[in-house]
Amino acid sequence: MVKISIIVPIYNGEKYIKECLEMIMDQTFKDFELIIIDDGSTDNSKEMCKEYAKIDSRIKLISKENGGTWAARNRGIDESIGKYIIFLDCDDWYENNLFEKMYENIKNNDVDLVISGQTNVFVDKNGQIIKKTTVLPKKHNFKTKDEILSNYIFLREEEIGDTLWNKIYKAEIIKKYNLKFEDYKRGEDTIFNANYYQHIDKCIVISEALYNYRIENANPVWLKYCDNYLDIVRSENDTIVGKLKEWGKYSKDAREYQATHFTYRIIEYFYKITSSKSFLNLESKIEQKSTLKSKSQGILNLLDNEEVRKNLDDSKVIGKFHKLLVKSMKSRNVELILFLVKSKLVYNNIKGL
Repeated sequence: MVKISIIVPIYNGEKYIKECLEMIMDQTFKDFELIIIDDGSTDNSKEMCKEYAKIDSRIKLISKENGGTWAARNRGIDESIGKYIIFLDCDDWYENNLFEKMYENIKNNDVDLVISGQTNVFVDKNGQIIKKTTVLPKKHNFKTKDEILSNYIFLREEEIGDTLWNKIYKAEIIKKYNLKFEDYKRGEDTIFNANYYQHIDKCIVISEALYNYRIENANPVWLKYCDNYLDIVRSENDTIVGKLKEWGKYSKDAREYQATHFTYRIIEYFYKITSSKSFLNLESKIEQKSTLKSKSQGILNLLDNEEVRKNLDDSKVIGKFHKLLVKSMKSRNVELILFLVKSKLVYNNIKGL
């Protein structure tokens, strides 16, 4: 049995694949299998992976119809034979001792999960690095299931609890409890990890940043949001709140964290609305007026939602901008909401953020 199964979903990633595969091949730890799931790519991704598979027997290339990253990762789990599993994204960067450090820590400490820090790398539309911010957690050793679940919100507050790529998992636990990713549109990683946490007894956090996560300034995640975004956010929130209640961990702090998380997601949706053509003065005045009225009514409908208003009341957002924005949301001041969000978008564009 190989020690680690590395699962990498790919969809039209030809501009990243060469660097991705060479970083993996250059890892100091060599006892792994690399499972690449080509999720119906229409570019040269599959052919490029085939060439690498010819020269390295550790590479297993699997092709499937396009079904989303969540489905691709599930296929990778099904095909894996390693004792441990690491999930990677093909467009990020990995320190060359990532596998070695994660394997040593999960094996030598005899735990069910190892969590590390990560570096967030912000890039512009040309792929040039704008800035880096490193999440470097303190060391922790959680020795019981109750201790892990009691610190669930803490891990999320530390920005290390929800992501996949800063962890190494025991394949035995994933397969024993048939843990799979679900099509939540947003938050599937969060929910997968929550499901994993409830089945483990020992976990450590190491104070090292071994993964470099690419954040594209020109392609923020909120651009992908759809019109039924509220339903998507509510689904994720309801699932996590349900788990916290099931665990007996839905404390005041947990409620405030979830409400704040929920509120930030709604604010991101306002970015999506405000970044449309009408607000960037790319349409005629008549079109702008019509679109403004439509979007304003959509925002009002959103703010009238009982669950949205409850989460606004419980949220504890940080910073003057977000506090003013939440105050505007509570008072249903659509004009001020749009002004604040548009101003923030313009400011970020000028600063290259």
